[in-house]
Amino acid sequence: MTVTPVTARQAAERLGREPCTIRKWAQRYRVRVLGRAGRETVYDYDDLATIEWCIWAGHDIPLTVDARDELRAARRAAAA
Repeated sequence: MTVTPVTARQAAERLGREPCTIRKWAQRYRVRVLGRAGRETVYDYDDLATIEWCIWAGHDIPLTVDARDELRAARRAAAA
């Protein structure tokens, strides 16, 4: 499993959302936190991108990091 560290601002730019939305997702869905960069929290981009995909596709959002990891793995296997 690879981890891509991003701040809320960086994730917002990549996902086309507002940083406050990313922070709300992080709190609501308990996104994987990787640490801090100065005053900013650093999140796992793949975890946030999975939440974005679920919203876009109209799917329920898995409530745990492990369940989102499993969803990504299943999607990768289906694409192969």
